[in-house]
Amino acid sequence: MRKTLFLHIGHFKTGTTALQVFLSNNTRFLAKHDIAYAQTQLHLAKHSALAFCLYRAAGVSTLMHGYKRPETPQELWGALFDEVRKSRQSRIIVSSEELMRLGAHPQAANILKDIVSRAPRDIDIRVIAYLRAPDSHLRSWYNQLVKMGVKTPAFNDAACRTIEPIHTDYALALKPWLDIFGPDAVILRPYDEASRENLSLYHDFLGLFGTELPSRGVTLPVADPNPRMDDRMLEMARMMHNAGMPRDVVTWTLERSQKFYVDECADTLPTTEADFDALRQTVLSGLERLQDLPGNGLNLQAYAARLPQREDTSEAEGWRLAGLLLNELHFLRQRMTKENAEINARLRALETALNMGDPSGK
Repeated sequence: MRKTLFLHIGHFKTGTTALQVFLSNNTRFLAKHDIAYAQTQLHLAKHSALAFCLYRAAGVSTLMHGYKRPETPQELWGALFDEVRKSRQSRIIVSSEELMRLGAHPQAANILKDIVSRAPRDIDIRVIAYLRAPDSHLRSWYNQLVKMGVKTPAFNDAACRTIEPIHTDYALALKPWLDIFGPDAVILRPYDEASRENLSLYHDFLGLFGTELPSRGVTLPVADPNPRMDDRMLEMARMMHNAGMPRDVVTWTLERSQKFYVDECADTLPTTEADFDALRQTVLSGLERLQDLPGNGLNLQAYAARLPQREDTSEAEGWRLAGLLLNELHFLRQRMTKENAEINARLRALETALNMGDPSGK
């Protein structure tokens, strides 16, 4: 039986983890539809070893996440091809967003090209990639880098200087896949805000295999398996990671910061530009009603040109951060005051005990 191996290569931050968890948790459902989720090199619901072995062989040292396995790419990919040929299903899926990095490492791409050229001829290979709008993707990847604790410069510098080019040049990211497998073998799908609603991403992915997501009989993630860090915490987390602070200290500080922000904003709804449009309309309406008053000595036209404007949110965030720091200073002062009082009490008790043991009282 001829087999088709589907390589789901990401991109990063396109719901890849959610799809991997779904595929890993629903192998029986997939099997009923002639689909298998490969078990070779499957770890934490993904097949990242198939990517890391290529990068390790090519001498890549960045973002390897501690990968040090000794097997060669030929051994790992050979084991995958063996599983594909032995599978009862004709369609086999492998998934790792780490494969998308191949476009940034031509030597690793050449290794895969050589492996594929020697692959069994009864296996067809197709590639599935999800892409999202560049601005949204770049912000989300920056968020992910900070969340992982990677030493990262501020966003502007990171975007232009340090982030791998596969995150800004989609053609570069897809180049090895197009070169190795051909344009007809590469399937591109969009990922956006709507993909996270109403199980849309699962519907879309299964639709590529002519399969529908049933209303029951499958296991779905109860929560986002890879949640985004709150953007309000992002720069604080980045600076703490860059300063080399222990991860548990970073986590504790971010938890306290999150609580502060929640409490700070608890009684207020976020304002939008639409709210200010309504506010400006109210102001204009009030000015117009003053126009025909006999005692009007106001330059209402000048007033109408100076309507309320929405404050730059970055300035508000700056003051909110200052409030957070003041809150932390107050917390530390209270804690130090309490601990000092406890230490003084213990010293007095110790002095009293020592004096009681000395008949001279000295």
